[in-house]
Amino acid sequence: MEAESTDIAPWLARWGLELDGWPFQTVWTRSLLQPVRRGAEPCMLKLALYHEEVKGAELMAWWAGQGAAPVLAQEGHALLMLRASAAEALKDWVAAGRDDAATEVLCRVLAELHRPRAGAPPQGLIRLEDWFRSVERQVAQDEVFARGRRLAQTLLAEPRDVRLLHGDMHHDNVLHFGPRGWLAIDPKGVIGERAYDYANIFRNPEMATPLSPGRLERQLALVSRQANLDPRRLLQWVCAHAVLSLAWCLEDGLYPDRSIDFIRLAFARLDA
Repeated sequence: MEAESTDIAPWLARWGLELDGWPFQTVWTRSLLQPVRRGAEPCMLKLALYHEEVKGAELMAWWAGQGAAPVLAQEGHALLMLRASAAEALKDWVAAGRDDAATEVLCRVLAELHRPRAGAPPQGLIRLEDWFRSVERQVAQDEVFARGRRLAQTLLAEPRDVRLLHGDMHHDNVLHFGPRGWLAIDPKGVIGERAYDYANIFRNPEMATPLSPGRLERQLALVSRQANLDPRRLLQWVCAHAVLSLAWCLEDGLYPDRSIDFIRLAFARLDA
């Protein structure tokens, strides 16, 4: 479902904003992002194009700056949030040999996002099982999708510790906000088992790292400890999510050869 308009002019006027840089779009969802200022405060104006991004904006507003970037205004498909103030990036930590430290930051942010909160959450969030219909549509393509579907069906049939999820947790979606620390951006507005939110960490920040020798085993031990999750259950979600990501790639017309390598690695670990 597309947003009504990507025209930023009405939102500049409504929220008293001034342009503060060039606009750009997110890689996959094509949401429009415009750096702005509200008075002296650096902000980011985001106009969503798809339903999950709109739900994610509502979820960010509900989080109220606790684990996620502070939302200054939110209406329909438009979101105004505080802009990250530091150039430090978690993927740079990984490149500098601090992979485990970056993972610990991601785990801490997710723990904050997942904690119980007062007040009614946003309505109409996406169900995790709805996402896995993409795997269903690819079952005829390869046995890996059939296995992924069976695994997902087992996990989804008896979910544990259901929470409101970020839905797209990776190194580029946690930014440093100076004294506020590391905070999440760009959630998808999903509800499902808490362990799912950690699965995408294993496939990031770029595929060479997830495929490096020993990394999967090391991250399984680290994340399961940090998040208090059963390691095998977590690995099952890693496998299911990897197959789902592969299905999404095929839907987008991409050839995800290295994603297939990671799926083979993850399932081999599950079978060990």
